Amino acid sequence: MKLIQKSYKYLVVLIYLSFAFDSLLKINIGIKIHIGILSIIVLNIGYFFLVGFKKKIKLLKLDQWLILFTIYVLINGLVKVGIDSLFIFLYLFLALNVYFFVKVNFKTFTKKVFYTFQILLIVTGLTQLLLVWIFDYQLSFLDIAHYDKGSSVSLRLRGFFVEPNWFAIAFTFNTFLLIKNDIFTFFKRHITLSVFTTLVLLLNGSFGTLIILVFTYGYQYLKKNIVIGLFLVLIGGFSFYLILEKRSEFKKGKSGIELFNYYSRTEPFKRVNAYFDKQPVSKRVFGEGFGSWASQGVIHRLSVLNYKIRPHARDSSELHVFLFEIGLFGTFLFFLDIFSLYRNNLKSNYYISGAITLFIVCFLLYPIFKFLMYMIYYFIFRALIQKNKKEFLLEREDD
Repeated sequence: MKLIQKSYKYLVVLIYLSFAFDSLLKINIGIKIHIGILSIIVLNIGYFFLVGFKKKIKLLKLDQWLILFTIYVLINGLVKVGIDSLFIFLYLFLALNVYFFVKVNFKTFTKKVFYTFQILLIVTGLTQLLLVWIFDYQLSFLDIAHYDKGSSVSLRLRGFFVEPNWFAIAFTFNTFLLIKNDIFTFFKRHITLSVFTTLVLLLNGSFGTLIILVFTYGYQYLKKNIVIGLFLVLIGGFSFYLILEKRSEFKKGKSGIELFNYYSRTEPFKRVNAYFDKQPVSKRVFGEGFGSWASQGVIHRLSVLNYKIRPHARDSSELHVFLFEIGLFGTFLFFLDIFSLYRNNLKSNYYISGAITLFIVCFLLYPIFKFLMYMIYYFIFRALIQKNKKEFLLEREDD
């Protein structure tokens, strides 16, 4: 029995670590899916039959806004779009499976696991970039034309991920899990890892994730110790400057705010707003239907990236897609769930608040809906909030 439990624990750890290899471990079964996700589904089915349905409901009961949001988008899609909406809903269903897996196996996710995950990301990231620098070879998980020479994507560190931004999301979330509240204690105990973590963040060059990481720790230390706080802000500012300089080399002829590629995010938002100005109020409130962006968004020329109808496609980021598909009401439910995380998080755990803020920034900057099922680290933060809140309430009862 102990051998089985030990083997199961190793399997859970391997599943988490497998997400460091991202596209390398994806297989095509109609949709591209990661081996780690398939393993999670199998383990969840096994848990369902061994433990039973009641336990499952009990575990998910704490996430009332998330459950309500899920029910809403499912009904919204079926009513307004039809059966076809179930394909895009599948991505949310798979993400919820990952969350359930995290809750069941939460105690297995230790600092040692996060440490190993960080090392794997550093090694794969530097390996990928060295292949480009030394051999001019691109690890390609898409059409090789996606990595045209001289483009930002082709020259930045991304490991075995399709895009540098996806690598940055995984790396930054895991960095929060490693460092927790005390960045200087972590640096003292893990000097080599800290140096390589900083190097990888710079070589990756994703603005949004780096800003949140620096701001989270810099702001807290400014309140505690202005000297240390200013030091962190200066380090962050210098890093930001280096990334801007490097990106200006990639994007020749562009400078200043143009380097942020904000147009592909703000322009669709403006177009969606203008579109609903001409529609009944009910459409602005409830949207055109979950999963409708791929067809209706393109037909009405709301995107600046996609001009051809591609089934189940998303866009440059999620906010305008959410507003178009599920309306103000559905988007409001989504943010209520996020707000509940802030409200339930203990104020002393500011690194968790930083991770939640990072998730919001990712939602605003990147098309993360389909990537959500790979964000196992985000779901660890959700489970961590609930664990800390439960322990806090138990302590108060003892007092």
